[in-house]
Amino acid sequence: MKSARAKDEGSELAIVGAGMTGAYLFRLLRNEGKRPHIFDLKGSTKCGLKPCAWGTSRGFVELVGKAGLDAEKYILRRIDHLLMDDVRIKADLMVFDKPRLVKDLLKGAEIRFTPPRVEGYKRVIDATGASRALLPSIKDDIIMGCRQYLVETKEPLENRIRLGGIGYAWCFPLSHDRYHIGCGSLLGDPRSILNDLRWLESPSRYRKKILCGCAGNIRLTGPSESRPFITGGFEEGTWGIGEAIGCVAPLAGDGVVPGMRSVQLLLQSWADPDKYTESVLHEFRWMKDERGVIDTLRRGGRSGIREANVLRKNSKRMGMQVGLKEAIALLKNLR
Repeated sequence: MKSARAKDEGSELAIVGAGMTGAYLFRLLRNEGKRPHIFDLKGSTKCGLKPCAWGTSRGFVELVGKAGLDAEKYILRRIDHLLMDDVRIKADLMVFDKPRLVKDLLKGAEIRFTPPRVEGYKRVIDATGASRALLPSIKDDIIMGCRQYLVETKEPLENRIRLGGIGYAWCFPLSHDRYHIGCGSLLGDPRSILNDLRWLESPSRYRKKILCGCAGNIRLTGPSESRPFITGGFEEGTWGIGEAIGCVAPLAGDGVVPGMRSVQLLLQSWADPDKYTESVLHEFRWMKDERGVIDTLRRGGRSGIREANVLRKNSKRMGMQVGLKEAIALLKNLR
C-alpha cells in the first residue's frame, strides 16, 4: 500500500543515488514526461561525487546524446595513446567533466538529502553504486579501494598507467595544467602506492597543487555474480542499475558507459523483470571472463594464454592495441 507521502507528492517512482547513473536515468525519465523523486546523501567531496572518475570510453558520445545533451560540451580531452608500464599503447579514450555532466543531467531535480522512505513507491531504483544500499548483499563481492586527486601543475605529464597490487595507478591530463591522478588496488593501500610512485611530489622546477581529493570504492564483481538485480518483482519492486548490479569492468574499472547502458536496458525492459536480468547478463557477458581473471590473481594462481586473451579483448574494447606478449607481461605486473 502506498504511503500518504509518496501519493501526495505525486510520484510512484523513486531513484536512490544521484551520481552518474542515477542522474542519467532521471534525465531520460524526465524526457519521457515522468517525474521521479530522487534521493542522495549529502556530498562530502568538493565536486559532490565519490568517486569522480573523469575517464570514459567508446559509446559515451552516443549515450549522452540519448539524454538530449551534446557530449562534446563535456569532453575535456581525447586520449589517443597512453604509457602502460612505460610501454606506449594506442588508445581510444577520453576524459570528461563528470561533475558538470551530472549537474546538467539533474536539471529540474529536487534532490532529497534525507534517508529515503521508499516503502511508499511503486518502483524504486537502486543507483547507489558500490554501497548497493537497497539490494541484498553479494556473497563473493569484490570491492576495490581507490584514492584520487585533482592536481594543478605546470609540469607536463603524460597519459600514464602503472599496474600493480591487482589494480593500477593513473595520471590523465584534463587540460594544459590540470590532471586527474589516482590509484585503485585490491592488495595494497592506494595512497601508499601513489606515494611510492611519487606522482604527487613536486620537482624543483614545478609545484603540484592538490585542488581536491577523495577516497572511494569500486565494485569489480561483475553482473553475473551481483544477482539479484531486482527484488519484489514489478509491483512494489526495487530494481538495480549501474555499479549496484556490478556493471563495472573488473579489469579496467570503467563503469560510466556500462552504467548508462544498464539504464537503457532498464527502460527497454521496464515491465519485464526476467527480460531485464537476461539482457544485463547478455550485454555484459564479457565481464564474466574478466572476473575470472581477477579471481585467478586473487588466489595467487598462474595466469596464462587464456587470461592474456581476456586482457587483449578488454584492451580492444577500449581502443587499445595490446599484443599477446604484452598482455602476458602486463598480467604479471598486475600482481
